[in-house]
Amino acid sequence: MIIRLVRHETVSFFRTPMAAVLTLAIPLLMMVIVGAAVGNAVVVPGSGVRVMQFVAPAMAVFGVAQGCFGVLAMRLADLRDRGWLKRLRGAPVPAPAVLAGLAGASLVIAAVTVTLLLTAGVVFYDVRIVWRTLPALLVTLLAGTVCFTALGFAVVALVRGAAAVQLAGTGLVLALAFISDVILVGARLPAWLDALGWVFPLRHLANAVRDAMNPFLTGSGFAAGHLAVVAAWGIGGAAVAVRRFRWEPAQAGAGAVTRRRAARRPGLPTPWRLITAQAAHAATRLRRDLSTAFFTVVLPVLLLALVSLIFGEARASGVRLPVFMLAAMITYTVGVASYVNLAETISGDRERGVLKRLAGTPLPRWAYHAGNLTTALLVIVATTGVLAAVAALGYGVGIEPAMVPGLLAAIVVGSACFTLLGALVVAFASRQQTVNAITLGTFLPLAFVSDVFVIGGELPGVLRAVGDAFPLKHLAHAFLAVLGPAGGRWPWADLAVVAGWTLAVAAVLAVRERGPALWGGPRR
Repeated sequence: MIIRLVRHETVSFFRTPMAAVLTLAIPLLMMVIVGAAVGNAVVVPGSGVRVMQFVAPAMAVFGVAQGCFGVLAMRLADLRDRGWLKRLRGAPVPAPAVLAGLAGASLVIAAVTVTLLLTAGVVFYDVRIVWRTLPALLVTLLAGTVCFTALGFAVVALVRGAAAVQLAGTGLVLALAFISDVILVGARLPAWLDALGWVFPLRHLANAVRDAMNPFLTGSGFAAGHLAVVAAWGIGGAAVAVRRFRWEPAQAGAGAVTRRRAARRPGLPTPWRLITAQAAHAATRLRRDLSTAFFTVVLPVLLLALVSLIFGEARASGVRLPVFMLAAMITYTVGVASYVNLAETISGDRERGVLKRLAGTPLPRWAYHAGNLTTALLVIVATTGVLAAVAALGYGVGIEPAMVPGLLAAIVVGSACFTLLGALVVAFASRQQTVNAITLGTFLPLAFVSDVFVIGGELPGVLRAVGDAFPLKHLAHAFLAVLGPAGGRWPWADLAVVAGWTLAVAAVLAVRERGPALWGGPRR
C-alpha cells in the first residue's frame, strides 16, 4: 500500500511542472551557470581536482532541501486546503500509510535530484566520486532527506494556508542558501550572519556532503558533528509534526468575512472607476497572497541588503556593488511583477473559469487587464522606492532628482515589454502550472546571464550572447545607466531594444487569435 502511494505521489510530482522546475531544473541550471562563470580550473596543480568538485555537492543539497522541504510542504498544504487530506483520512487507507507515501515520494525525488546533478557533474565537469567515502555520502544524504522531510511536515503543522506555507518553505530555503555555503560558496559573511547560518541544518548538510566528496580529506568521510545537528533538527521537526499536525484546513471565524455595500451610482461607470476598481481588487489579491508578495517585494530588498553587506567593497560593471544591486533588483522586480505574476494571475483566472464568467458581465476586457497592469506598476514603483531608500540610507548610494524621469521611463517600457511576454506565454500554454513553469523556467536562468544575479567571474561568450539577445539584460543596463556615475543619463539604445521586443511581441499577439483561449476558457 505504501509503495503504491509513493508511486502515486512521485508521478504526481513529475506531472507538476512547477515542482519539477524548482527541484530539478533550477539547481541544474544554477550549476551550469555558476560553472560557466567561475570556471572549472584545477584546484591544486597535479591533483586533477577541479572547482566544480565543491560546487556540485552544494547544488545537490539545495535540490534536496527544495524538494523535501519546500515542495513537500506546498504539496501537503494544498492537499489540506482542498480537503483531500480529510477525505483520505476517512478512507480505508490508514493515516500513517498516507503520510509514509508522501515521505517516501520525497526520498525518491531526492534520489533523482542527487543522481541527476552528480551525473551531470561527473560527465561534464570531471567531478570525482570518492568511493572510499561513498557510504558516508549516502548516509549523509539520507539523513538530510529525512531531516528536511520532517521539517516540511512541521512547517505545515505550524503554518496555516497554502500561500503562507509556500512563503515559509521556498522563501526560507532560498534565504538560507545565501548564508549556508550553498549559493555563495566560501563567501566571507559578517560575524552575525555567519553565526546564524550555523544554527540551521542547511549549512551543516552542505558541509557534510562536501566533505564526503572532498578527495583531499582522509578518513571515512563521516562528519559526526554536522550529522548530529542535522539529526537534532530532524527529530525536532518530527516531534512538532506529530504533536501539531492537522488533517483539516483552518476554519474561518464568524467575523472573519465582512461585506461592504457599494454605494449605488446612477449611469455607467467611468473608465477611471473601472480601472481603479479592478486595480483595488488585484491589490487585495496580492496582499492576501503572502508568497507572491514575498518574492516580488521582500526578496529583492533582502538580496540588495544581504549582497551589499557581504561584498560591499566590490565593484561590478564599473560601479560600486550597491549601485549595481539597486539596478539589478529593480530589474528583478519589473520582471517578476509584470511577467511572472501577471501571467500566473491571468492563467489562474482562466483555468478557474473567472474570465469566462466575466465575459458575460458588462465589464470590458481592457478594464480587467488595465487593473492588473496598474497594480503591477504601483507595486514596482513602491518597491523601487523601498530599494532606493535602503541603498541610499544603508550603503551611501546617491539618488538625484534627475534620475527619476529615466527610472520611470525604464519602468514603463520594461513593464509593457514583460507584460506582453507574459500574455504571449498565456496565449500558448493552456494550464496555470505550465505557465508558471515557463515563466519561472525562463526568467530565473536569464537573470543569471543578464547582470541581475551576481555570480562572480566573467561569463563565456555564448552565455553573454544569450543575455544580449533578450530584453532583461538591456533593461538592467538601462537602470544601471540611469543610476550610474553619469547621474540620470538616458539609455536610449537599451530602451530601444526593449521597445523593439515590445512591438514584436505585440505583433505576434495581434496575429494570433487568442480571444476564446484567454477570455472564454482554456483552449482544448
